[in-house]
Amino acid sequence: MLSGLALVCGVLSSLAMTGMIELLYWLSSTVLPSHSENYEALSPTVRFILPVLACAALTIIWLLVPAKFLKVGIPYVVERLNYHQGNLPLMNAFIQFVGAFIGLFGGLSIGKEGPAVHIGATFGSILAQRFRLSYIAVETLVACGVAGAIAAAFQTPLAGVLFAYEVIFHEYRLRLVLPVLLSSVVATAISQIILGRIEVFELEAVFLPLYQLDMLAAYAALALCIVVASTLFYQVQRALWRLGSVPLAARFMTVGVLTGLVGLYLPQVLGGGYDTLNSLLQGDILFVSLLGLALAKVLLTSVSIGLGIPGGMVGPTFVIGGMLGAQVSFWFDTQIPLAAELALFVLLGMAGMMATVFQAPLTAIVAMVEMTHTSVTIAPAILVIVVSCTAVRLLFNQDSIFVERLHSLGMVSEWSPVQRVLRQRDVRSVASKVNSFPELLHLERVRDLASGMIDYVSIEKSGHHFIVSVSEMVGKLKELDLGPQPWLMVEGNRQAMDVLRALPGTPVSVVDSSLSLAELLSWLHRHKQHQVLVSFVQQQELWLVTSQQLDQMLLKG
Repeated sequence: MLSGLALVCGVLSSLAMTGMIELLYWLSSTVLPSHSENYEALSPTVRFILPVLACAALTIIWLLVPAKFLKVGIPYVVERLNYHQGNLPLMNAFIQFVGAFIGLFGGLSIGKEGPAVHIGATFGSILAQRFRLSYIAVETLVACGVAGAIAAAFQTPLAGVLFAYEVIFHEYRLRLVLPVLLSSVVATAISQIILGRIEVFELEAVFLPLYQLDMLAAYAALALCIVVASTLFYQVQRALWRLGSVPLAARFMTVGVLTGLVGLYLPQVLGGGYDTLNSLLQGDILFVSLLGLALAKVLLTSVSIGLGIPGGMVGPTFVIGGMLGAQVSFWFDTQIPLAAELALFVLLGMAGMMATVFQAPLTAIVAMVEMTHTSVTIAPAILVIVVSCTAVRLLFNQDSIFVERLHSLGMVSEWSPVQRVLRQRDVRSVASKVNSFPELLHLERVRDLASGMIDYVSIEKSGHHFIVSVSEMVGKLKELDLGPQPWLMVEGNRQAMDVLRALPGTPVSVVDSSLSLAELLSWLHRHKQHQVLVSFVQQQELWLVTSQQLDQMLLKG
């Protein structure tokens, strides 16, 4: 069942991602000449007005929509996973789609991949909630949605899986990877059918003199540029996060006016910016400093996201890194042919910036390999990524931008070892299965229970459940040798035991199977209970979880 839902999740995530791309391309092409990112061809007046109008439209929508539906983005996905059993409301995803679409169409410096991740995760959450699956299944389907969205955006199935685990969950879960892989592969296939094959780079397999001094110097310079850019990217946002009390209209319109002003002089930074990288790779000459473009892109993106614009950061980090890589390529004269050198450093810059901002090194490396269809650049990518990721952690104590955002809100991005063990285990791995019976139980059925493997049964009376020991029930049958018992009843022509008259059953509450073991333990402590029944509605099963079982599991783990 989980594999089938993973497949459905991959289809929905891919359709959401490709639908956003196609709709955005179609609408943008009606306004922009030649292609959907050709903001350079617009008049200066239009370049200023377009982002201002987009931010004005976002302001109106955000003021009309209830506040509970305005929380969007990847940090919100992680928050719902950690604090709300992975329950992601559909309305928030819809607002995310509308807000990101308006911002992207208006040329704001945001990405479409982040909103697609939120939407894909919501599909996974809704499917899991609809079928009332366990908490582990909820997390798995959310990972399926995230992986499917990233895989559809870049047609990189393995990178989509790694993104889900490195960026969203901050750990690798090999036991649950198969459904996520299925979702990612299906999403990639649908993306290729709808959008065609995305050929980002065609990098020939050239010999890379890794240990030549000029190459090492170039890698070091690129890593330094990435460290500076990623630190600035974070610090600007960190400063703006404190302005949450400023009226929303003032924050959004500040983004619109600032984007419009920068767009007057540097139209290359409007929108996604991938067209600028493509121009560089095709040998076109840009009459503007690449460092200036990269700096402007860093500031516009961090200001937009920091002030609450509902967009993503994956795409802009790729473009910023690519610009830095191209600039470093122009600084150094290596032994590689010029075209191959430019493509190599653009690619290394994209991977390095993405890995450093999100602290997702394997995702960046695998994405680079899948986009270029060659493994020749793995070694230099590892050098650049390891240096830049390590530097920002050691020198600036900087984690993933999403982790930092959660910390600024007073939330945790990952749990303690005990909580992690509890959240990764299925309820049934530590629980005891319990059969449910009515209050009157035929004596033949009581005798049959003696030969079964179940230690406890649940007796239901007036909508309440009571736990009774099977061995004690069987022991009560021996009292019949002493004469009639007060608990002996006649139902039809058969003798029956009034179980709750025969034995003092322990009242027990029933909770839904969507709760994780960590939440069950918290529930037991909060209600001062030692046991609870977990109901799996789909399977029509009851499982008994006790605090003693949880303690024994933690001691063994």
